[in-house]
Amino acid sequence: MTTENAGMLRSLSDEVLGPLATTIAGLGKPWDTVRELGWPAAGIPEALGGGGGDIGDVLALAEGLGRNAASLPLLEAQSACAAVAAGGRGDLLGVPLVVETWPRWSALRVTSDNGYLRISGTARRTPWARHASAVLIRVAATGAHRWIACDLPNEAVSITPGTNLAGEPRDDLRFDDLVIPAASSWESPDEPLATLGILLRCAALAGAIDATVALTSRYVREREQFGRPLQALQSVAQAVAMMRAQLSAARAAVDAAAQSPVSGNVLAAHVDLAGYAGRVARTAHDLHGAMGVTEEYGLHRLTKRLWAWPEEGIRQLDARTELGRRTAAGGAAELWDSVIA
Repeated sequence: MTTENAGMLRSLSDEVLGPLATTIAGLGKPWDTVRELGWPAAGIPEALGGGGGDIGDVLALAEGLGRNAASLPLLEAQSACAAVAAGGRGDLLGVPLVVETWPRWSALRVTSDNGYLRISGTARRTPWARHASAVLIRVAATGAHRWIACDLPNEAVSITPGTNLAGEPRDDLRFDDLVIPAASSWESPDEPLATLGILLRCAALAGAIDATVALTSRYVREREQFGRPLQALQSVAQAVAMMRAQLSAARAAVDAAAQSPVSGNVLAAHVDLAGYAGRVARTAHDLHGAMGVTEEYGLHRLTKRLWAWPEEGIRQLDARTELGRRTAAGGAAELWDSVIA
């Protein structure tokens, strides 16, 4: 993605998503606008029914969602649309909303029966399921990832609403012996496709960190104590400088993962972003004091996402464990190469 294109997408995403920052709502006109712009299908070749562009464009839009704390299922739709396009299901790109279950929170039993699939069990914390027109069930397969598309609503699927810390829908889906044609499933060996949702969340976290740093920087410039701005205090200035350093590191981690989006690199970025997000959120609230927790002030909408998103898609404990396992399996030489890279 060129610098000019990145700047254009940043301005466009702020223009479209900025007015939504104060809402924790559902879908409707805001989502219709995002769909009309083709953002859910960004990065998918036009020949497959997508909007074109590359991974840089997709990540720029995800970052814009985080920067504006907009409550819309853009990340989930982008990840799901990439999966259905890879499976040749261009028909699903035209429905209002497709979302994907998170395998780490799913306890599902899928069996084959004479050309049909039977699905039972629960997919917990499925994002935006109550608003979805279809849900993708992702299950691990040997050497690949298996995807199963299920239309919603469905009499064999019950939905129990829930939310994350930021108030975004995270619903439980209960499958009661759902029977669908086996043709509704496909396999994909594409590793970046399976980790796209995590990479998008990393970009959104970077956007939320960006907005948190900007908001805090403005606050310490404008807020006075003992007749001078807070930023005149050395400790405050140092804290803001550390927040900016965390932001730079967050962007670098996302860029590195985007250049080589295999699961190990994406997991490393996810672990890094979680650390940066937590430290930035904590420092921002330290510097804002009581102002930071008032309903009218925008900080909490950002920091709630900084705390919620790192545990979504994959738990931090699972990400760190898998990253450690891969590092240990590579031996000392590979560990040293990764340290100095």
